[in-house]
Amino acid sequence: GLTAEAEFAGQVVRRVIFNPQQLVVVYAWQPGSAARVAQALVPTEEQQRLRAYTERLAQVAARQPPEWTAPLVVFIGPLFELAAQRTRDGADGPAAAAVENRAALAALTLYANGRSLDSVLPAARGWPRPRPLRLTLAGRDDFPLHFLVSAALASEGTGPLSKVMGVYKEVLDSRGGSGFSFNDMAANRAGTRLGELAVQQPQKLQATLARGVVETDILPRWDDLPEFMPEPEFVRRFGGIGAPPYLAMIEEIDRRVGALPVLR
Repeated sequence: GLTAEAEFAGQVVRRVIFNPQQLVVVYAWQPGSAARVAQALVPTEEQQRLRAYTERLAQVAARQPPEWTAPLVVFIGPLFELAAQRTRDGADGPAAAAVENRAALAALTLYANGRSLDSVLPAARGWPRPRPLRLTLAGRDDFPLHFLVSAALASEGTGPLSKVMGVYKEVLDSRGGSGFSFNDMAANRAGTRLGELAVQQPQKLQATLARGVVETDILPRWDDLPEFMPEPEFVRRFGGIGAPPYLAMIEEIDRRVGALPVLR
């Protein structure tokens, strides 16, 4: 089943050299090679699945008031309602449901980040394009990005990676950005939990989200958590990553996330 990929490799690869502990590939990029690689990375069936969620995103975005922002939660219910429907109409079962959930999260995450699917999938250039909107969660436009990127990473089987990336982003912020924020970490870890459930309990999550959610269903209380801390202040107050005060704060955030009925 890799004939097309083998033909493409034969066209661009000029030489392969095996050295001790090293593989060297010499290649010549051709016009259109990037598009062919992107196309090959996403099988046709997955492209059709992503198109279905893109079309649903376009429908929901078109129904929103004529403003430039919209709550994230108004998109979650319709997308997971579609995921549940497609699971029932196709190969019903946990594996099929998990695949649908991952596609829904991927489409929504790209949309929230202001990226259309055609930026990574050339075939999507002819698909309906959802009306651009800045999504918000708890009145903030950064929380949906923290939440969805973590969810999408976790749904692909990289739960620990999404947690590490969340910490890494906050450390960078503490070194000249907006500062280390535990409320961002709350959004990260809530998103990670949702992404884990999307594949661990896919049909249950579909049924729950398809009924619609409010913001307090998916985001724990965050307004009392320390934020905007430059690195010296963060280290002074919490000892740095892995120190007992830091771990205690993370444990409290996880307790709050675990108390949300939707994310249990």
